[in-house]
Amino acid sequence: MEHGQEEGQQLKYDNFDGDVYLKAFYEGKLECNSCFLHSYGEFYSQFSDASIELLNFGAGPTILELIASARKLSRYVHADYGKMNRAIVERWWKNEPGAFDWREYIRYYLKFEGRSGTDEEVAEREESMRRLTEAVVYCDVFADEVMPRGYEGPYDVVCSLSCLDWICTSTEALGRSIEKLSRLLKNGGYLMLECSIAAEDHGLPERGVDNMDECHVIHTKPGYIPCNHAIGGFKYDGQLVENLTTYKKLMQSCGLTMVHQYEYKYHYPANHYTDIIAIMIGKKP
Repeated sequence: MEHGQEEGQQLKYDNFDGDVYLKAFYEGKLECNSCFLHSYGEFYSQFSDASIELLNFGAGPTILELIASARKLSRYVHADYGKMNRAIVERWWKNEPGAFDWREYIRYYLKFEGRSGTDEEVAEREESMRRLTEAVVYCDVFADEVMPRGYEGPYDVVCSLSCLDWICTSTEALGRSIEKLSRLLKNGGYLMLECSIAAEDHGLPERGVDNMDECHVIHTKPGYIPCNHAIGGFKYDGQLVENLTTYKKLMQSCGLTMVHQYEYKYHYPANHYTDIIAIMIGKKP
């Protein structure tokens, strides 16, 4: 599959440093990320155990979605554009030396489920997560074929978390991307989108990183949210999006019925970073 040429923005992620990103935003920062696990877990609680096929599209180097959905899965596919991100997840999947340690997060989620979170339970759950992971594959939402052959779906759930809002440079591009992801769903399937709707300061001073450009994320300069967040009324001054309904309208234009919406504040005091996150879930008829 060739790179999509319609939108060149995604090509800037070729050198994204997922290891720096994980150390800055996930290592020792369970408390900051627990809200994600709660929101994902609330959604997946409606499904029977071992019943759904899940595609995590533009998943980056993280597996929070897999942690929150593991009990409910029959199949998991992890897809990302970035070669380094895929390599990081593959190290965990194959249990190789140097893999990021997700056990703290797994233990937390087991307790959220009402279990004890013992070392044995953590090990069993992590091994189950590895077995459920069918593949770690390349994806490109701007290509004609967004997934490689054999992984086109359809899926019960397609999630794209903090992905499209970072790479789509216009409302039109965002709409096309949502439409492509909706095609990967089964009838009755769900599309989960997570987006940043306001942000203040992306600096990482305790890591000696002046700004997220160290990770090669698409940012302009310290303290600014990405230029593409101007779509749909996004502002640069930390205010909430004026018309968050843009996302809802685009999802509805793809034939999806809005069924859930979550909004919460995401704050890292040590990083001087605050974000307002929205999760929107639409159902395909």
